[in-house]
Amino acid sequence: MNNFDNIQSRLSLILTKEDMNRLKFRERKGEKEIIADVHGMKCNKAKIFINNIVNIVREAVRVIVIHGYNHGTAIKEMINNEYKNPHINKIISDRYNMGRTDILVNF
Repeated sequence: MNNFDNIQSRLSLILTKEDMNRLKFRERKGEKEIIADVHGMKCNKAKIFINNIVNIVREAVRVIVIHGYNHGTAIKEMINNEYKNPHINKIISDRYNMGRTDILVNF
């Protein structure tokens, strides 16, 4: 059983198989990371997807949202300006990769 089996099991109860395929799991420097690719999603769908992840993980994790940058910044702006969740400790825009935003989740 790997460190992500419990998280993956909980997420698969709520998310579709297509949504689960948008996720990658890794551990770097002792920190759990979930990479969520929201390319092609509308803002509202991306917000629900991200919110489900944040609410379901139930432990400290970095959610790396890959939203892209070349075809617009609507999802990036939504995450940075509108998205709120009490389990979020910090939202970090990557200044070197404009198509990525990190969300630090604490429980």
